[in-house]
Amino acid sequence: MSKDLGFGKPAKAEPRKLETKMLDLSGFAPRQPERGVSPKDEQIDQLKADQAAERAGFQSREPTQRIKRIRKSSEPLDQAFVRAPLDVINRFKDYCNQTGMSYGEALEELMRKAGL
Repeated sequence: MSKDLGFGKPAKAEPRKLETKMLDLSGFAPRQPERGVSPKDEQIDQLKADQAAERAGFQSREPTQRIKRIRKSSEPLDQAFVRAPLDVINRFKDYCNQTGMSYGEALEELMRKAGL
């Protein structure tokens, strides 16, 4: 089988001489530091940028702070499913909405009032 893949025979290349050139770095110098921007100017620039972004409809990608929920009690919890007529359930929910209590707090309050 021929090793020729249709590109013809490779010509024998003469060894190349490597030329070394020195890179002239005599004109290289570090940049001079830019003049300092005052914090007040920086705040004004940031405010202008925020206003322009708001007008353009951009939303901030800065993370929002998450507030942890403070639980009232650390006692174990359980669930109770109650089947009752709709008007009874609606009265109980209305009582919870008016008092601002959770269902568990309202149940405890009503049981306390009933002497249970």
